[in-house]
Amino acid sequence: NVILTKTESLTMNSRPKDPKTARNKNVLVIGGSGSGKTRFWLKPNLMQMHSSYVVTDPKGTILVECGKMLQRGTSKLGKDGKPMKDKHGKVIYEPYRIKVLNTINFKKSMHYNPFAYIHSEKDILKLVTTLIANTKGEGKAGDDFWVKAETLLYCALIGYIHYEAPVEEQNFSTLIEFINAMEVREDDEEFKNPVDLMFDALEAEKPNHFAVRQYK
Repeated sequence: NVILTKTESLTMNSRPKDPKTARNKNVLVIGGSGSGKTRFWLKPNLMQMHSSYVVTDPKGTILVECGKMLQRGTSKLGKDGKPMKDKHGKVIYEPYRIKVLNTINFKKSMHYNPFAYIHSEKDILKLVTTLIANTKGEGKAGDDFWVKAETLLYCALIGYIHYEAPVEEQNFSTLIEFINAMEVREDDEEFKNPVDLMFDALEAEKPNHFAVRQYK
């Protein structure tokens, strides 16, 4: 159940015996700072450990105070509804798998690799569009020509990484290495950097490759 007060709770059963008691599971908790939203509502509900949870923790205190409890988990129940025990008579626990997204301290955060979710050329374009939209800065609208050029370049590089690089190299670190290797010499128009040579080799082998078409 979802604990509402000391005496009242909301059933998690979507099909209760009495249809009149059926309710949606949305709860709005309103209170000022220090009124007990976390202590008296959130924590008691977390302590039930009957479901999966997504918790917004801006202060980082909930993880510290409840993390060990969730890591230990709740007792595993048998068919009779009673806690199961091992051969030594100790209660068997089912631990929670805790994942943390910390945008302040990345060393304490789980990591997300968008390259792992690329499955088509459309996915590459979606990633590039999102990348450009979120790195242009506040209130800055770049010239359309340069935006298109940047889009084509990123599509080419990410396309090469996705289709040609080993799985362990399909990440933003490889993309940054490619960009850093793209040296340009104004006094030598015939100069080709390592990335140019890499695409030349790919074009010779696969002239219709997605990455080659974007690069050219």
